[in-house]
Amino acid sequence: MEQAKLGDGAAVVEADKPWSVERHAIEPIPDADRHGKPVELFRMWIGANINYVVLVTGSLAFLQVPSFGQAISAILVGNLFGCIVVGLCSIMGPRTGTAGILGSGASFGLLGAFLPMAISLVSALSWFSIQSVVATQSLQELFKLAGVDGVPVAWLCVILVLAAEIALAVFGHATIIAAERWIGWVLAVLFAGLAWFILPLLPDAAAVAPAPPAGSATARWWIAVGIIAAYPVSWANFASDYSRYFPARTSWRRITLAVAGGQFVSVAFCELIGVLLGMALHGALGNDPVGALDKVLPHWYLVPFLFAVILGGIAANVPNGYTAALGMLSLRIPITRTTSLAIIAVFTLVVRGITMVYGQFFDVYQQFLDYIVYWTAPWAAIVIADYFMRAGSYRSGELLSWGRGAYWYRNGIFAPGLVAFVAGVAASVMCSNTETYASPFAVRFLGGIDLSLEAGLLVPPLVYFLLARQRLGGGARTAGTPGTAVPAHAES
Repeated sequence: MEQAKLGDGAAVVEADKPWSVERHAIEPIPDADRHGKPVELFRMWIGANINYVVLVTGSLAFLQVPSFGQAISAILVGNLFGCIVVGLCSIMGPRTGTAGILGSGASFGLLGAFLPMAISLVSALSWFSIQSVVATQSLQELFKLAGVDGVPVAWLCVILVLAAEIALAVFGHATIIAAERWIGWVLAVLFAGLAWFILPLLPDAAAVAPAPPAGSATARWWIAVGIIAAYPVSWANFASDYSRYFPARTSWRRITLAVAGGQFVSVAFCELIGVLLGMALHGALGNDPVGALDKVLPHWYLVPFLFAVILGGIAANVPNGYTAALGMLSLRIPITRTTSLAIIAVFTLVVRGITMVYGQFFDVYQQFLDYIVYWTAPWAAIVIADYFMRAGSYRSGELLSWGRGAYWYRNGIFAPGLVAFVAGVAASVMCSNTETYASPFAVRFLGGIDLSLEAGLLVPPLVYFLLARQRLGGGARTAGTPGTAVPAHAES
């Protein structure tokens, strides 16, 4: 297929061009429609991760270690772990040509993959709802500033934000890549403005700093690292959704660097501002984190920054919605991608209604970050190990087969993958010491240090290697036209 060019020289194909509805769903992308370069993902991940929820994550970490130096070190270490994981989870996209969660059928078997697929769908739906809460709260604040309030206004805000998110997600892959590119720059400037207004408040805030939390400083620092790492790691099962259009020979190293670099820069930037905001507010954002902004911002800047929060929520939620739609299709639900987005919108409306009645956003978000590490880290570790054990070779056409093919294994289940996954989740929970769950093992034998993330990343690949090394020794064929092999060293 002949490829057109955008103004900046980027290739565009008819099946996947900006501001047109993407034609592909979860089937492997054919060679004729492959396009793009890793640098696109660097810009995309910046745009998707400059948002107020990331800022709140930085404040959560500060609550664990109310010291600027400790909080910053937790941000750097946690994001180093998390962003590299996401980068590595992006490398299978060009080789399989399909969504990351569907590609994991190679690691778990086509039937066995339904377990992580179902959990992944819940994760994507939850992220979509969380980002919608913050965006709609910001739009409500704008209406309040205009003198308009009430329950009908609240629902109007929900519908307006959802409409924008779903519309962009319907367009699909190329539109998301293009939109995130410029959204990131706008948001970076506006979020830097927030930091500018916070800085003069810090000397007075330091005089009434919150009391240190209970427990050892070392244990609390590790909890903060876990909170920070949980945010980037939570994107891991989405990562290949945005690299699957690249040519199969694209360098995995370049992909890893582009994804990890873009995410690290944006997430660390927002979380640093979150720490500063937590310091200025004496550690407490409360269950209405958007409402706290009027305590630190002048009235004239509050309005543009609320627009930034809305835009950032939408920018983060479009990939969430896109991935959730692919997740439904991966579960072989007989619907179109557009119909799945409509289902996601209804789910979000229900969740938003519950949060408007019961509140508790801040507490729920912290618990969500704790839970998501328990399963995402083991899943990510297994698919990364699988990639390198089979030298990046997949029979992409057989990832959609049912009842037959290379990935049907024994009755649709690849036992090494499921055993390693269960072992990883168990190890992660056993090594957890968070506000959500304090394992007796972690408290007694680990000195209260939370190592749930580290256990989830280390135990599963070891188990998987020991159980699967005989089966994967011969490799397989890779993405593109089924039957065309691409050696691991053949990278551009």
